[in-house]
Amino acid sequence: MKKYILIFLGIIFTASFLNAASDSLKATIIGSGSPIYNPNRVGPSVLITQGTTSILVDMGNGTQANLNKLKFNVRNLSALFFTHHHLDHNEEFLPIFIRSILGRKNFTIAGPPNTKKMVSSSFELYKEDISYRLSKSRRNLQDRQNAYESKELKGGESFYINNIKVSTQKVPHSIHAIAYRFEYNNQSIVVTGDLTYTKHLSSFAYKADYLIIDSGGISMKTQTRGKRPSNTNKLLRKKQGKSSKNRAHLNLSESSLIAKNAQVKNLVYTHFRRGVVDKQKSLNEIRKNYKENVIFAQDLIQLNYYKAP
Repeated sequence: MKKYILIFLGIIFTASFLNAASDSLKATIIGSGSPIYNPNRVGPSVLITQGTTSILVDMGNGTQANLNKLKFNVRNLSALFFTHHHLDHNEEFLPIFIRSILGRKNFTIAGPPNTKKMVSSSFELYKEDISYRLSKSRRNLQDRQNAYESKELKGGESFYINNIKVSTQKVPHSIHAIAYRFEYNNQSIVVTGDLTYTKHLSSFAYKADYLIIDSGGISMKTQTRGKRPSNTNKLLRKKQGKSSKNRAHLNLSESSLIAKNAQVKNLVYTHFRRGVVDKQKSLNEIRKNYKENVIFAQDLIQLNYYKAP
């Protein structure tokens, strides 16, 4: 009898554990690379999920291939978000957009200025192709042309994608850029995209479970492109340090300071250039400010947070 009671309790515990896991807010690093082609890393992309809700943040080169490795169908996306409109962050928008239209879900597209222009021009350019493909399932363009909503974000907006609360913050970059905060059931994930230093990000990301941030200034063990002489690198860093106008990315001192002031639980670096990350050398710099958990992202790693039952 005792044996059966233990089995029964085990089944209940497992079911409760799985239910808690499925109800959690998750982030999967779809791509952790940079604008330069890298056979080991796909272009920038993060998938935020909770239950059946899924939000894709940025769509760099190779995003679809990595989503396919997860057996994730882009037709099931609830939203497509952009941090900013640089090619390495929106390169695969068009095929993902068309495949989402060919699905059966309504979805949202959001991003900084020029998002609506990009969406409308993409739809107009390919509407005959979309119409032809819809006809294969006995649907027409009118059935799906209102399936999506486009939003242009200045920063400071808040809205919901199903149960996930989305907040936005404008961050400094070479063009208009947006950071996103995703919240559900006391769980929070912040995704920045590219940026330079801003003290406002610390308050925006305050006590987030995960801060997924640009890896500017990361130390690399190897580089496939030619190295500058060491004195040239020092002069360049000195010059860049004088004015943020010459920079488009953070350095490790700045990103770790943001994380420290935000009191985030996990600092996740992504958007790596080619080469091998020198984790110890990078950590030596990061630890001057931030003492909590640091993750150097790889493609397809999943970041989970949920309370044990």
